Amino acid sequence: MEHRWGERFSVDLAVHIAASPFALRTGRLVNLSLSGGGVEGGFELRVLSRVQIALVLADGFTHATPMISAYVARSYPGGFGVEWCEFAPRSVVELLRAAALRRDERRLPVSTGLAAENARALRHGT
Repeated sequence: MEHRWGERFSVDLAVHIAASPFALRTGRLVNLSLSGGGVEGGFELRVLSRVQIALVLADGFTHATPMISAYVARSYPGGFGVEWCEFAPRSVVELLRAAALRRDERRLPVSTGLAAENARALRHGT
């Protein structure tokens, strides 16, 4: 039985995974929670391996790529589950906030003009 802190969100984000100083692989972060996530790729890693996960930002971004330290908690064909070394890293919290906002926007009824207006205001931070 799995125990996690908070809700798990489905995402689809390109990531780079570094499991050793000279091995950089590409995968997809497919789900995310405050305590960990799921990564799919064409490779497997041993359980308890320490990894660094870097989010792949779109071209044109000048911000530094967020790096998240984790360890492999479970392995399965085609992917693995990770637990963050630090509970709720800042970049994960920001991604979860964005995923929750998108989910809530999809749940809004089309006819509620005020609710849609409030969702737009939240999205733009006003």
